[in-house]
Amino acid sequence: MPSFRSSVLFQESLAELVRTLPARQLLLFWLAIFSTFATLGFIIDVVAGGRFPLVWLATTALVSGGMAVGITATSMRRRWLPFAVLTTAYLVYIGVVARAFDQPGTPLGRLGWDALGAALTMTIGISLFMVFMDVTATQHLTARAELAVAHEIHQGLVPAIDLRLGEYEFYGWSIASGAMGGDLVDLVQAEDRWLGYVADVSGHGVGAGIVMAMFKSALRTRMLTDSSIEALLDHVQTALMPLKQPQMYVTVACVRREPGGQVECATAGHLPILRARAGVVEEITTPQLALGMFADAAFTSARLDCQEGDVLALLTDGLVEVFDATGRELGFEWAKASLAASADRPLREIGERLLTGARKHGAQLDDQSLLLIRRVHTDGVA
Repeated sequence: MPSFRSSVLFQESLAELVRTLPARQLLLFWLAIFSTFATLGFIIDVVAGGRFPLVWLATTALVSGGMAVGITATSMRRRWLPFAVLTTAYLVYIGVVARAFDQPGTPLGRLGWDALGAALTMTIGISLFMVFMDVTATQHLTARAELAVAHEIHQGLVPAIDLRLGEYEFYGWSIASGAMGGDLVDLVQAEDRWLGYVADVSGHGVGAGIVMAMFKSALRTRMLTDSSIEALLDHVQTALMPLKQPQMYVTVACVRREPGGQVECATAGHLPILRARAGVVEEITTPQLALGMFADAAFTSARLDCQEGDVLALLTDGLVEVFDATGRELGFEWAKASLAASADRPLREIGERLLTGARKHGAQLDDQSLLLIRRVHTDGVA
């Protein structure tokens, strides 16, 4: 469910607030409009050399403030005929008052025209402000609200991972480059097996996020059956093809613990899986096309030897395709070296080291995602 913050963003437009909030909650707003235009009564008195009777001064101030409130209200409700009538009547009133008390002998009633000009420019200014808030600001704030909701949906779809299942521990996260990312980090458990994976949807924004959600749903549904990675990827491919845009595809790297303790893995259009063992890092891959590129694509997988103490790293290219001020790329070899140097550390520390290194090298240009898996010593656990 969207948070209260997202709902507030939809209401931030001043015009929207005026249309929806009870009048008593808008008292300060209307008093601000009233006070701003009430100053015209005093401006005209200055123009007239302070010759206003107090009754005229008070009346002009009250009329100026009251008419301003009416003009503002009609403009925000887009009632243009009452708006035009009130504006014209107000300007005529100010013009008559200014002329009546203008200094005698002033050429062309210059000071009277000054007062009329002040009323006109203030009226035009507040009207344009209301139109801006009603149209431009509303559209902008609505777009912001939609992005905020998209960000919250993304956070729900890609929560951080930090847990242990049997003889394996897991740590992972996904940091979107915008409000809605296209990366996915997930861990699915079903009975005596689990599947951990990272996926990267082509493109960015809400469209990529929607495909990501469909991918996660299709894969999790199929994971509930006793299927191999090959069958999982075939199923997801079949589900995605009729739903996505033609130019979109999904790369994925996944590791699955099978019943009995064997480990299966696959990459499809994705960076290799890294396995760190005794300070040595090896690339493990199954070269094949990404999902969604061709309807008749077939997928394969491989068995993975995972011994006690091994660390597997699944990451997206946003973590290594980072450039410094000279255009030098951080690179996949850096990730391998960083993993080799820290493979004996807690998984959280390994992940923080990789993220910190990427951030120090350059600005984030793409979604950055990582899933770390370690087989640990557990007595009595198969």
